[in-house]
Amino acid sequence: MNKVVSIAMLTFLACGQVQIVMSESVQAQTNQDRKAEATRLLDLGIKARRASQYQNAIESDLNALAICRELKDRDCEGRAYNGLGLGYYYLGQYDKAIEFHLQSLTIARELKDRRGEGQSLGNLGLAYYSLGKYDKAIEFHLQRLAIVREIKDRSGEGQSLGNLGLAYNSLGKYDKAIEFQLQSLEIAREIKDRLGEGAALGNLGIAYLYLGKYDKAIEYQLQRLAIAREIKDRLGEGQSLGNLGIAYYSLGKYDKAIEF
Repeated sequence: MNKVVSIAMLTFLACGQVQIVMSESVQAQTNQDRKAEATRLLDLGIKARRASQYQNAIESDLNALAICRELKDRDCEGRAYNGLGLGYYYLGQYDKAIEFHLQSLTIARELKDRRGEGQSLGNLGLAYYSLGKYDKAIEFHLQRLAIVREIKDRSGEGQSLGNLGLAYNSLGKYDKAIEFQLQSLEIAREIKDRLGEGAALGNLGIAYLYLGKYDKAIEYQLQRLAIAREIKDRLGEGQSLGNLGIAYYSLGKYDKAIEF
C-alpha cells in the first residue's frame, strides 16, 4: 500500500514540474511577441516622421512606450522617448520635446550608451535653439561634441560643429560661428557628405552676410547653390537663391537681387 502511494506522489510531483516549465515557456513567447510589437510600432513611428505625419508618429511611439514599460525594457523605452521627443520637436512643441529627450538621455546614461547619449544631447540642443535659448543650446551641443569625438563619429562631429556655428551666429558672434562652420565643412568634405557640405557653405554665407562681407557671402551661397542643384535639394536651392537675393540687395544691385 505504501509503495502505491509513493508512486502516486511521484507522478503528481512530476506533473507539477511540467506545468511550471510550460508556463514559463508561454510567458517567454508572450514577452517575445510583445517585444516584436513594440519594435513594429517604433518602426512605424520612424516611417511616419519621415512622411511628416508627426501626430501618427507620436501615437505609435506612445503605444510602443506602454509595451516597453510593461516589459521593463529600458533600451526600448529610451528609443520610444527619443521618437516622442522628435515628434513633438517637429510639431514645434519644444518644451514637450525637451521633456522626452531628457528621459531618453537619462536612460542612455543608465545603459552607458554613449552614441544614444550623444543623440539625446544633440536633440536637446536643437530644441533649446528653437526656443531661442542659445547659451543652453551651446551647452548641450558641446557635450555632444565631446562624445562624438570620443567615439570617433565624424558625421556626428560635423553636425555638432554646424549646430554650434548656428547658435553662435544667433548670438551675434559671427567670427566664432565661422570658425565652427569651417570645421563642419572640412568634415563634410572628408566624409563626402554633400548635404552637410552644402549646409555648412550656406551657413558660412549667412555669417559673412551679417558681417557685411557681401562678396564673400555670395561666394559661399553660389557654392551651396551648385551642390543643392546637384543633389536635388530643392529646399536648399530655394534658401540659397533667397540669400543670394539678400546679398545683392545689400550691395545695391537690385536687378540682380530680383533675379534671384
